[in-house]
This record gives sequence, structure tokens and C-alpha cells, in this order.
Amino acid sequence: MNEMHRGALLERFLKARAIEDKMLIYLRQGKISKWFSSYGQEALSVAAAMSLAEDEYICTMHRNLGVFIARDVPLRRLFAQFQGKSEGFTKGRDRSFHFGTQEYHIVGMISHLGAQLGLACGLALREKQLKTGKCVLAFTGDGASSQGDFHEALNVAAVWDLPVVFVVERNYWGLSTPEHQQFVFDSFLQKGPSYGMEARSFDANDLKGAADEFASAAEYARANS
Repeated sequence: MNEMHRGALLERFLKARAIEDKMLIYLRQGKISKWFSSYGQEALSVAAAMSLAEDEYICTMHRNLGVFIARDVPLRRLFAQFQGKSEGFTKGRDRSFHFGTQEYHIVGMISHLGAQLGLACGLALREKQLKTGKCVLAFTGDGASSQGDFHEALNVAAVWDLPVVFVVERNYWGLSTPEHQQFVFDSFLQKGPSYGMEARSFDANDLKGAADEFASAAEYARANS
């Protein structure tokens, strides 16, 4: 990673944090009615998005603001979306992250968070069949790994050797359910190898380290599909 890329990473991380600060203020002032904050998680989203090519698809969750910032989605349209204005991506029909944009190769979130992994598999299958040499990345949470969609997606991705990277944001909770009430194993990494997939763990708050990990994982997915 050269100095220019490190600078771009940090710039977009700080921009995402500044937006988080502003939106939380708006929420307290009653200027917006809801905000799915990614405060403290910005590094992961920014690092992931900037480690992929701009035309490689990313399937987001509701706390991946950094993906939109890293892809240089215009702030005017983002704020219009968050405030329910007609200039937003959903033209005022929604005020959160239930939206995507083909222009920036971002697939919007699905409220049942495991479901977007199946979409990622479909996108990855397209890349594989067309032999584009591209990969797809999808975010999900540790709570969503208790859903059937999660396991179906991992299985089909492994069986079909799809160029897809699944990112599990492990915060030890699934809404209000603690992790120990969902899993009986000590390491979350056991889920990957059980389907014949490579699994890695790293500190998501290490901006440069996360970017290096994502770049490596994306290259592995492209080369082994």
C-alpha cells in the first residue's frame, strides 16, 4: 500500500466519522427520526470498499455508511436520502439504508440480514460465468449467521467455487440476543472450514490492516474460482 492509498483511506474514514457525528446531532435535534449508526465501525466498511475495484459489487448492511463514502457517492444525494427528500435514491420513500445504486455497484441492504448473501452468490455466479475476473463482497452480522440464508449461501459459494467474500461483522450480539445463546463453539472461524471455505479473522478497527486483509481475500476469491 503506497502513501497515496493510505491517505485516501484515512480521508474517507474521517469523512464517514464526520457524517456519523452530524447525523447523531440531527437525531437528537429531531431533524431526522432514525439513524442506523456505524460509529466505531467505519474503518471496516471503508477498508473493504477501497480494497475492491470500483466495478466490483458490494452488498451492504444498515451500518455500512463507509462503503458509500469510499465509493464517492455524492453527499448531496446521501443526505437527501437520509432526510427523506425527493432527490434521494428512493425519492423520499425511505430514510435509511434500504437502497443501492447500480452506478456505484452497491446493492442495498435487506432487513433480514442473511438474505443479501444469496444475492452476492448470484452476482458472483454471473462474474464466474462471464469470466470477468471480478469478485463480489457481502456484509452480514454474527446474529444473521443463525439464519438459514447464511448457511445456504456459504454452501453454494463453496460448491460452485464462487468469487465471493463474505464479511461477518462480529459484535457478539444479534439484536438483543448475546452470542453465547446462538453458538456453542469458541471460534466463529469454524463456520467457514465446515463448508470447505477459507476463513480469516482480523481487527476491524485497524484501518490499514483491514485494507490489507480485504485486498488479500479479494485476490484469493478471484484466483480460486
